[in-house]
Amino acid sequence: MKMSPRTRSAFSLIEVIIAVAIFAVAATGLMSAFVNALLARERSADFDLLNADIRAVRMQLLLEPEFEDAEDGDEYATLNSGEASWDASIEPTQVVDLFQVQLRINFSQPPEGLPAQHIETLYLLRPTWSQADERSALLQDKREALEDIRGNYQF
Repeated sequence: MKMSPRTRSAFSLIEVIIAVAIFAVAATGLMSAFVNALLARERSADFDLLNADIRAVRMQLLLEPEFEDAEDGDEYATLNSGEASWDASIEPTQVVDLFQVQLRINFSQPPEGLPAQHIETLYLLRPTWSQADERSALLQDKREALEDIRGNYQF
């Protein structure tokens, strides 16, 4: 039986339904990717604001000339995360004037979805925090270690 030209060039109902279903799946995937990109951009902006506040509080630590004041910490009014209270645990290292600092920051109003507490470890070169006797002892130890290494070398 011969088909008429009209039925030969038309799509069947099944073909149309399959094409619409494929289009719907593709549109859903594209829309999901677009929404995820918008949410990531918004979250990135909030994360940038929190990082700016962390840098500001870190600068407060760096501006502390006294060891005890740096350990006690302070409070700082941030631009984006409310009041930030911070303190630090400071340990001297085996390098003269170098300190390992664990900085703890608590924000009163962090951006939505981001943590209220931030903890980081820094290594700071701070001569004003050194004790004179500790510094002398470290320098003497380094001097003796150099003499041991040099041993019998004559310069």
